[in-house]
Amino acid sequence: MTKISIVMPVYNSEQHLKNCISCISEQTFKDFELICVDDGSTDNSAKILEEIAANVTFPMKIIHQNNQGAGVARNNGFKEVTGETTIFLDSDDYFKPEFLEEMYAQYTKTLADIVICQYDVVLPDGKFLTRKQGFKKFMIPEKEIFCYEDCPQYIFNFANHAPWNKLYRTTFIKENHLEFDNIPNSNDTFFTLSSLISAKKITTVDKVLIIYNFMNANSITLKRKKNKIYAIQTFQKLKDFLLEHGKMNEKTEQSFNNAYIDCIFYVFNHISKEDRKPLLKFIKENIPLYKKDYIYNRIFYYRLLIIKTTPDWFYILLYKMKCNVRKIKALLKND
Repeated sequence: MTKISIVMPVYNSEQHLKNCISCISEQTFKDFELICVDDGSTDNSAKILEEIAANVTFPMKIIHQNNQGAGVARNNGFKEVTGETTIFLDSDDYFKPEFLEEMYAQYTKTLADIVICQYDVVLPDGKFLTRKQGFKKFMIPEKEIFCYEDCPQYIFNFANHAPWNKLYRTTFIKENHLEFDNIPNSNDTFFTLSSLISAKKITTVDKVLIIYNFMNANSITLKRKKNKIYAIQTFQKLKDFLLEHGKMNEKTEQSFNNAYIDCIFYVFNHISKEDRKPLLKFIKENIPLYKKDYIYNRIFYYRLLIIKTTPDWFYILLYKMKCNVRKIKALLKND
């Protein structure tokens, strides 16, 4: 049995694809297979994949599908997995040579359902942002293996909501019937969050092993649709999941609400200007002004406070001022 299966959705990634797969081919760990799912790319991605597959020394399979989104692509790729463990990578990111080796070593040491590593970010200006963004150490217990019962108030907050910095035990995914959603965006949120609360064993590797590329205009993150409904649907689905499995209690509900607020403000930062007022109305009508200590991110608390107590135009003005200040700082930094 292969030790690691890598599932990689590909959509219009010709600019980064060769470098991405080159990082995979240079891994110090060699017992893996790569399953690429071309999601109806309209550039040269499909051709590049075929050329690479003809020359690599590791098992590589290419699946072609009509454009259905990354969620469907990941699900179709997972059907072909033969590995003991599975990683869902993006086709525009980069990986340290020791990435697979470190992740699999921690898996064999702990036999965890999920292994999570840290990552850094490449910003649009090409500069690296080093923050170890994969998980927050202060939110998890000081032990090598843990589960949601050890940190229920943080289970949806301690790690990022994407799957690409996580190694999963393949049978864990199958046993829990975990699938990615067939929606245009946020299709990985339910998969990731439901896996975190379902896992009996979670462990971490406190090393930066991935460079997340925020520069690709075709990336899943930057192509968030101008519609908040998918994020709302995802969290409603997660809430139903928690209730169905008896895992909604006071602490997990707090973690859920914090993750939901985080997601809503992320959506606000990425939607079009004309969609911001309807979202502000949604926030006013559907998200309570929780007590200050209830919200982990104090910035989110004050944003909620302003939204709840001032006219929409005032909050939008403040938001525009904040964005302009950031632009000015960036320009001054580059001078």
